[in-house]
Amino acid sequence: MDRLQHRHYHHATPVSERARNRASTATPTAATGDKVIAKKRSSLGKAAGGFQSRLLASLRSRRRSENDDHRLAAPANHCPSHSSSSSPFLDALFRLPDELHIYMLRELCVADLLALRRTSRVLNMLVTENAPALVRYWVKHRMGNLHLQLYPAPRPSAIDFPFLLTMRRRHIASLRLTRQLADHLVGEPVEPAACPRQKQLWSSVFERMLPLVFGVGYFLDEHRRLLLERDLGRIRPRSRIGYHVRTTAGIADQERKIVRNLDAPLRLQYFYTYCFIVQVLLRTPACSEDVAFLLILGGIGRVAKLLACPTYSERRRYLAMFRKHMSPHTSKCWRRHWKDAGVVSPALLDDIPCTQIGVTQLDQIWAPLIAQMMEPGSRDFTEQERRRYEELKVSGKFINEVMGYDILQGRAADGGESAADDDDDDEP
Repeated sequence: MDRLQHRHYHHATPVSERARNRASTATPTAATGDKVIAKKRSSLGKAAGGFQSRLLASLRSRRRSENDDHRLAAPANHCPSHSSSSSPFLDALFRLPDELHIYMLRELCVADLLALRRTSRVLNMLVTENAPALVRYWVKHRMGNLHLQLYPAPRPSAIDFPFLLTMRRRHIASLRLTRQLADHLVGEPVEPAACPRQKQLWSSVFERMLPLVFGVGYFLDEHRRLLLERDLGRIRPRSRIGYHVRTTAGIADQERKIVRNLDAPLRLQYFYTYCFIVQVLLRTPACSEDVAFLLILGGIGRVAKLLACPTYSERRRYLAMFRKHMSPHTSKCWRRHWKDAGVVSPALLDDIPCTQIGVTQLDQIWAPLIAQMMEPGSRDFTEQERRRYEELKVSGKFINEVMGYDILQGRAADGGESAADDDDDDEP
């Protein structure tokens, strides 16, 4: 009898509560419509939040299951995407056709692809397996003509993800340096509503100089490659030669082959842009040997980081640290820095601690070649271009020739501040 009463109590209570709920909801109120809308909105928010939570939970469970499999030393033929403990989301994702995988991946930017690779091992496999098709899509639809003209893509069968990452790194370096040069010329951009003319001027300078800076980066990359091929990999008694960087004469004949890859109508524009960059680097005061070391071994990426330093003392400190990090005698991470400079072979990296590397003198980079091409008997440039070249050698206003008008307007030729303004209180 007690059990029957207890069962009757548990069944009767919900019925009475439902009756009271129906009675209470049957009472009309003025705010019924607002409550329904608010309830729908809250349910949609809960549904979206629930989907996001399930997605993140699936990725976390995937990572935990992979770690467990790795600790338990699973067999080599074990596929984590099809294990019994895998997430339903990733199982459904990997069951999609390869065409859909490529379509989804090509909608992501390179930064998102890198983040996806770091999420889990199976997603890294997804990006890696579809990398050739993905890079072919970027080469065909995303990369500009200048990029592929100066850095041609490898064969479709040999193309891979590192090519895309390397091209992205070059493009970012040109963006950063162009931004620094535009800030140096017209000042940092402010709010368009506050000064629309300055914003428009900054944008025009940036758009004009961006492809030219990319071409200058190509010239410096090729110049560095020629020097490293000349000095590294030669058979020599390693015990007699230690690491040393010295200045050497120019390589005008080899530079001519580099310049031929640049568009003929823009060859002087590339050179004048390089001259302006050197002018900015040599302001108040700078060692020409350090500048040549930075240009050749660091490229435009290091130049952009140097110009981002606001004071002379910080720029001098950055130059000293860069030279220190490249030396095997003073740095533990010298291999990584030389890999960034293009030395990827382990044998050549082992050769650096006992090699003398020659860096072209600053006044011997590119300028002697242009002087040869400007000679009267040469057919590389017109008579008008020769006259203008002689005028610019005297005035030093190369940036005006690049922009097509007098952007300096009475300022110094490098567009920068005076020596008194740039000196710091902590200068020796």
